[in-house]
Amino acid sequence: MTPKDRELMERYIYQVTRRLPRDQRNEVGLELQELIGDMLEEAETMEDVLTKLGNPAEFAKKYQEPTHYLIGPEYYDTYLWFVKIVLICTLVPVLAVSVIEGLREGLPVPAGIGVEAMATGVIYGITKAIGNSIISCVGAFGGVTLVFAIMERQKVKLDLKKEKEWSVGDLGDNFTGKKNVWTPRYLSPVPHKKAVISRGDSIVGIIFIVIFCVLLIFVPNIFSAVIRNGEAVSVIPVFNLERWNIILPVFALSLLIGLADEVVRLIAGCYCKMVMISSIVTGIIQLILSIIVLKVFPFWNPDFAAEIKIQLGEQLDGVERFISKWDETIVTNVILAIIFIATLLEIGTAVYKTLRYGVEKKDL
Repeated sequence: MTPKDRELMERYIYQVTRRLPRDQRNEVGLELQELIGDMLEEAETMEDVLTKLGNPAEFAKKYQEPTHYLIGPEYYDTYLWFVKIVLICTLVPVLAVSVIEGLREGLPVPAGIGVEAMATGVIYGITKAIGNSIISCVGAFGGVTLVFAIMERQKVKLDLKKEKEWSVGDLGDNFTGKKNVWTPRYLSPVPHKKAVISRGDSIVGIIFIVIFCVLLIFVPNIFSAVIRNGEAVSVIPVFNLERWNIILPVFALSLLIGLADEVVRLIAGCYCKMVMISSIVTGIIQLILSIIVLKVFPFWNPDFAAEIKIQLGEQLDGVERFISKWDETIVTNVILAIIFIATLLEIGTAVYKTLRYGVEKKDL
């Protein structure tokens, strides 16, 4: 078996097994490898063997149990991890915001409360958080299930590439059975290990963005300096909440663009042209929006440093001394520098890994 034949075989096995449950993939892969090897002894070329086996999407159905279902095998794995992501992204921010709001409503006064009042406030906050979380998660689960059920009935394809007339240089697995006859030339290369994008990293990024966005929308005053002076408690917001209705839309837009980029990475699963273009476009847009938010808009609370000094007086120590030296210009420049460097690294990584390891480059 030549290297070219072996790669064609690996591509075919990959496209079949990726459509099966995880516990079947290894066994089916070994069976297919043996079957193809036996067939190759009686055929002239590997292409003849794989053409005889047919479209891997259709071949995989031989290992799938025919039954009536709401979400079929072709969609189930994608549906399952998408539900997990949506539930996590829904549960964590709703739980956090509900606890904060519940405690705020449950505690009648900010200072001087007793143990009983504190316990009542905590119970009230937790109860509200549980109720809101259940309602939100049920709604999110139902919404995702409904969308995938419609996709199942309408046979909407989940492949990212558009169908077109294929040639030797264009390999993919977008065969629909309506326009073209499947051949082994449709097989996409098995992604290089260094081109694979970790789902865990994408999920963590999505969760972080969603939580941050929810906090900015519902409880922006959580980003505040809390100073206790005896029994009195002063809360000094870091952001300019008086102009928050102007700042928030641009800030949220920047976060949503970053969220879209993470979703693209999650769906693609490996570095490719689409991921590279998404990284470049979203990175540039986010840089522009960051400059607008931090440099053009009155983002910071103009009285933050003055109020800190008034509340702390002359007794400054450790973190308090550092906070008292707050300078909007320095903080803004440092944050912009961090964003700029992180964006360049993200774009550079996407471009390098796409050009070096991207699956579009490899042809047979």
